[in-house]
Amino acid sequence: MIKRLGVDLGADTIGSGEWDLCIVGAGAAGLALAVQFVGVSQRVLVLESGLHAPDTFAEDLNAVVPVGLPHDGATLGRVRAFGGTTRAWGGQLVPMRASELAARPWVPDSGWPLDCETLQPYYRRVEQLLRVEGPPYDREVWQRLGLADPGFDPGEIQVRFSQWAALGRRNFAVLWRRQLENASNVTVVLDATAVNVRCSGQGRHCEGVDIRSRDGIAAEVRARSTVIACGGIESARLLLASAGGAAVANSSGRLGRYFQDHISYRAGELEPVSRRVVQDLFDPRYVGNTMFSVKLEPTDESMRRNGWLNAMAHLAFEIPEALGWMELRRILRSAQAGRIELPSLHEALEMLRGSRELARLMFARVWARRRRSPDNGRIQILVDTEQAPQAGSRITLDTSVDAVGMPRARFDWRISELERQTLTGFARTVGSEFERLGLGKVRLAAEPDLHARDSPGAARDIYHHMGTTRMSRSPQRGVTRPDLRCHDVDNLYIVGPSVFPAGGIANPTFTALALALRLADELKSGSA
Repeated sequence: MIKRLGVDLGADTIGSGEWDLCIVGAGAAGLALAVQFVGVSQRVLVLESGLHAPDTFAEDLNAVVPVGLPHDGATLGRVRAFGGTTRAWGGQLVPMRASELAARPWVPDSGWPLDCETLQPYYRRVEQLLRVEGPPYDREVWQRLGLADPGFDPGEIQVRFSQWAALGRRNFAVLWRRQLENASNVTVVLDATAVNVRCSGQGRHCEGVDIRSRDGIAAEVRARSTVIACGGIESARLLLASAGGAAVANSSGRLGRYFQDHISYRAGELEPVSRRVVQDLFDPRYVGNTMFSVKLEPTDESMRRNGWLNAMAHLAFEIPEALGWMELRRILRSAQAGRIELPSLHEALEMLRGSRELARLMFARVWARRRRSPDNGRIQILVDTEQAPQAGSRITLDTSVDAVGMPRARFDWRISELERQTLTGFARTVGSEFERLGLGKVRLAAEPDLHARDSPGAARDIYHHMGTTRMSRSPQRGVTRPDLRCHDVDNLYIVGPSVFPAGGIANPTFTALALALRLADELKSGSA
């Protein structure tokens, strides 16, 4: 069932009795966890702060007080509504590498208490849920796509391919809405903002969650187990604000710390010897409904030798204004968000102007199984890097409050010299490889500029919020255990990228979903 607090469901109803499981957050991890319980014996409650679609009230609840580097994704990269950020998610899936989960001596505070082998079976299940092809993700894919391996130096470059879920399977609110509406044992409640995690026994046992609607309706939820699935900013904010601001699950003092994102750097431009050759190599290709796109990463040896973080380079083909593609993409994104928006007159005219080129691109998609890039426009080289975990990059509470009385998040995003060295160093390696292979001439940009946005050398966050409730073996070094149970609270769990000790370079949703399925198995079996 999907209900709205105070409209379809009263506070007395939601607060009566005890739920087997309460999940706070109906985004990627929360919904993936919830659907695993459909049809089982446990009674599950999912609390979502937003409504069926984003609105200005919910957007204001996301506002932060920035005190560090500019970070666009703190507000623009979050969607407070049923489905969460899957309403805008690109659907890109790539697994983490073993070296990213290992402790690296040159990367402070790196290392997961899990290894890649633990994640593999859950990666396979996520692939099945989203109906993507699955392994391999490495240079073997060249052959799978019918392309010759161009010969990037295997001592310097590790080729990896992302797989992209089809548009119709990216928004989990659309993907699983009917299943959740028809579920007799799972109830999703909208307009139910969690404002306090309520604990007893000197904070060692979670009794439930206090919630409040935008109309001021308050309720106390009681649950045998509670899972926080609110993302890298909101999960920390909720726990820090609980217990009257004394915080829950923070005996380590690390709650809210180690915030990480991926940094994307406009590293340069490629002037191709043959644009067709570059397009053939780097245009995304399809196998079935799965789109593959090629990425270039440093090898483990290269990272060790140079003292780098992991990074990912890819090409971005500039789309000419007259093409009409931007208008078409906006319409497709509106469809993903669960609404159909007809083009405006201006957009229709732009699409008409570019109709010949759009038809050619559509032909390539259907018959050549390829998302063809435009035949003119600049070719940008983008280099993304993970962040080194650092305790000073963090979420704390501000003195100002939002419309439901929650202290706003005070957001201090920081990076280190290691990120800058990785971005510029790997950009040089990639540029040298493009020129060695005769693909073209590379013009590298200036040093990364975190305050610029559209110029060469601009560097920015890319909305991947990780690290504020990190998992650890020791209660002194993190917030959650490897099974995602909080060290301090015997029946409180956290799931999502906030538990990542180190971010790696892979888009975090794939691994977050794998962890959610793993947690679902443990909660259903009673072993967690």
